[in-house]
Amino acid sequence: MTWDVIGQDRAVAVLRRAVEDPSRLSHAYLFAGPERVGRATAARRFAQALNCRAEGERPCGECRSCRVIAEDKHPDIEWVVPGGLCDEPEHKDHEGSRDIRICQVRHVERVTSRTAVEANTRVIIVDPAELLTLEAANAFLKTLEEPAPNTVIVLITAREEALSETVRSRCRRIGFAGVPREAIESALVERWQAAPDVAARLARGAGGRLGWAVAALEDERLLAERDEAIAEVEAVLAGGYGERFRYAGELGRAYAKERASVLASLEAWRDWWRDVLLVAAEREELVVESERLDTLRSHAAQYGVAGAVQAPTALNDGGRHLEERASPTLAMESMLLALPVRTVDGREDTRGSSFSGRT
Repeated sequence: MTWDVIGQDRAVAVLRRAVEDPSRLSHAYLFAGPERVGRATAARRFAQALNCRAEGERPCGECRSCRVIAEDKHPDIEWVVPGGLCDEPEHKDHEGSRDIRICQVRHVERVTSRTAVEANTRVIIVDPAELLTLEAANAFLKTLEEPAPNTVIVLITAREEALSETVRSRCRRIGFAGVPREAIESALVERWQAAPDVAARLARGAGGRLGWAVAALEDERLLAERDEAIAEVEAVLAGGYGERFRYAGELGRAYAKERASVLASLEAWRDWWRDVLLVAAEREELVVESERLDTLRSHAAQYGVAGAVQAPTALNDGGRHLEERASPTLAMESMLLALPVRTVDGREDTRGSSFSGRT
């Protein structure tokens, strides 16, 4: 068995060396990079390799340790996630929670204070680490600085700037990058038996996220939802400020129940604006939504390079405000109002600026 983490050769090389030479093994790691590019897979392979019972190349994927880790059933490999269990009897669990709470960190402290059941190296994986509450992150500092013997902690994050310097400084950073389009396309054809034309389209739309491409291959709804989100982009921008307020309210209400869907919509918006920027900068050969070139050219003419550069900043700020627990509707209103306004006959299109469409 190989590490099986496509497009992350540098990260895997560092981790493999740590497995082969324990003097290189750090007590805490920060796996930093975009979502769905292989960070969690690398963390699982790292845990397998550290505990593999086979001789030679590790992980083997076949020994009992490798198999139960692959199934997330190993008693000494702990995943700390929002909504996870803690030891407080009155809490039971935190189903639906958006945070990793201090009681979960205390649970980790108690677990690591005990002798491992069967692992060579106990591994604690926190995913995503940016969802640690301030109290939880502060409580975690001692564990990060002085972990129990034979314990490795892995923090996974797509927003390392959201973690305090005191947390980051206690970890060895392993960077993960977007997977090249060609690698995604090849993997979809060779490993997941995708038709070449389907693989090409998914690789274009993945934005470096192999995990998204695989999920979209297995669930056609993801691609349909992406197409719907892009259609909404064009409708909202064409509708003036009133339409922006209406749509902000719609997204804000949906966020509480369909967080993943709203974030996926924002990702589609980012990809669409990147395509507008590429067209405006005369780099059409790099466009993801090549079947929408005529529409993209129209928007590129309206917004220009300056407007297309402004949009991703607004979208990133909106996503950050959501993660920082701002009111979802207010965060979306602020984001949509910060997007560039198209021009009509050389002037800004301010239709709906009386906000009569606000919800």
